[in-house]
Amino acid sequence: MDAKSHMYSVIRIVNNNIVVAVDSNGREIIAIGKGLGFKKEKGDFLRESEIMKSYILLDKQRNDFLNFFDEVPFEIVEVCEEIIEYASKKLNKKFNVNLLLSLSDHIHFSIQQYQKGFNLPNLVNEEVKRFYKDEYEIGLYAVSLINQKFQVDLAKEESTSIAFHLISASENNTNNEVRELMQTVKSIIDIVEKNLNSKLDEESLAYSRFIIHLKFFLKKIIKKQHDDEGNSLGLFFDQLKTQYLDVAKCVGDIKEFILKKYGYICTDQDCIYLLIHIVRLSELIKEKRENYGKN
Repeated sequence: MDAKSHMYSVIRIVNNNIVVAVDSNGREIIAIGKGLGFKKEKGDFLRESEIMKSYILLDKQRNDFLNFFDEVPFEIVEVCEEIIEYASKKLNKKFNVNLLLSLSDHIHFSIQQYQKGFNLPNLVNEEVKRFYKDEYEIGLYAVSLINQKFQVDLAKEESTSIAFHLISASENNTNNEVRELMQTVKSIIDIVEKNLNSKLDEESLAYSRFIIHLKFFLKKIIKKQHDDEGNSLGLFFDQLKTQYLDVAKCVGDIKEFILKKYGYICTDQDCIYLLIHIVRLSELIKEKRENYGKN
């Protein structure tokens, strides 16, 4: 979170580029900026224009943050700030200092391993590319920026790891929750493709909307944020099932899968939304087949 005050009182110098200060409301902040701590002493004042970025510092975070900034070179922190700013604009989201720490730590380690001649295996689920395209594109930008700034040649696959950090931070999930979410989305896509007997067009708007819906839907289930008012649409759902029998079977398979995996019984409303999305995907497949037959 950016501090709003115009002047800050220094209470500790972490290093030449990072200081702990107090704003006009008495809140401790971590203030970051090139040369910010150089020739500064406790009790000196900082102007807002000197600070590249500031974060309100919570007591429980204090020691971890200060130790971290002592260990990671400022150049790494600086480039991570640039990546985070870029991501914030592209995704229209704000991130807290935890992302700065996790991303800086990851990139610092990756560069160290590269310089030692080690190629790190990509342990992050490759589904990032399919289900989080915006974050993946930012990851590609970040890898290019890092390679240019530090004269290294990190592999393109590193972009999925960086995207993974953005996903975890922006959705306020743990890494395990993100992995589970992506694995479950993949399983549902597999069910849909099996029922429709076709690969889905991942570049289509219908596919993108379906993925977005699945992520919100599954996040609700994983976090147990269930809506108990979703079973009042039974008649409407019965009508839709009659109209789209094949897709209704697909929805039934998804409902059974979710019940087995999470013990969650999909409501009529859940099923209606799934059906509507899958109907559109089915129609796109039929359109392509018809167009192919004409050519």
